[in-house]
Amino acid sequence: MITQRVRQTADRVLRRAVAYGANRIASSERLMSLVYDGMNETSFGELSHHEEMLSDTERVGAYHQAIHRCVGLGDVVVDLGSGTGLLAFMASLAGAAKVYAVEHSDVIEVAREIGRRNGITNVEFVQANSREFTPPEPVDVVLHEQMGDELFNENMLDNVIDLRDRVLVRGGRILPARFRLFMEPVTFRPEMRVRRFTNIALPDGIDLSGLAASSVMDNFDVERFEQFWARPGSVAAVVGEPEPVIEFDLTVLDSSASVPRHHTIERVATDDAIVDGVCVWFDATFDDETVLSTSPLMPNTSWGNRMYRLDRDVARGETLRLRIDMERLVDASTWSVTQV
Repeated sequence: MITQRVRQTADRVLRRAVAYGANRIASSERLMSLVYDGMNETSFGELSHHEEMLSDTERVGAYHQAIHRCVGLGDVVVDLGSGTGLLAFMASLAGAAKVYAVEHSDVIEVAREIGRRNGITNVEFVQANSREFTPPEPVDVVLHEQMGDELFNENMLDNVIDLRDRVLVRGGRILPARFRLFMEPVTFRPEMRVRRFTNIALPDGIDLSGLAASSVMDNFDVERFEQFWARPGSVAAVVGEPEPVIEFDLTVLDSSASVPRHHTIERVATDDAIVDGVCVWFDATFDDETVLSTSPLMPNTSWGNRMYRLDRDVARGETLRLRIDMERLVDASTWSVTQV
């Protein structure tokens, strides 16, 4: 059943798309960004998502350190996608003169109540899409946590760049601004590995290797497990030396269209290994001392790690060459990884 809430969200998305007009939508990705705004509004209206984020000590600690280092006395701050208001409250307590907490879902009422109960009076709560919000004065800091599991899928680029170009003073700060996206071949801990039929070794000489060529497999969706989520603690090591496939600085990035979508990477195996798949993570850099990483080899965070399955053996010194294609930047389910 379609709930009234979902209908209202869909109607808002459609009206917004019509308002932009076909001549103002540069590509299908621009239209998709509007759709993802609406999806995020629905998804992040659930308190359980916010409980998970508030409980993430790595996330909270990085933002706390960065805000208290980078927000100055008297600053005007916009907290984009404020949620329960934590980042806005941190900015207020770090010395900001005025903070605009901009949130498009009803969870802003929770933020308002938290602010009231904590005696925080210089935060103004605005329920709106950020592209429909213009503060009455120039802004010194745009504060955001718009990063999805694969970095781009909460519409970070379009939303932050829009605010930067419209309201941020020259020389203003974006926190965080610098990002690196990694897509690295990894090997799992043996006890957490799931192999393909053709690679599973069973006792008593039971052989599965011929199944791939059997017509019985035509009845099954063999591609279903090509993308999956790495369970926390499952990744044992990277296969080669990690290098970001994409890195950018939001203070100077032109637009989401300027982010390259097609990449070829080479990794030289540092040891004999089973390459279980290609794992996605990102680093967000606030300043020279504060970096938040969602790497599966770092302390666990509330972000997940998508995997693109490979399940192949490599020998030490062997070069693994992979092609990465990102059909829609905001939707990692449309990305693909192939061996070349």
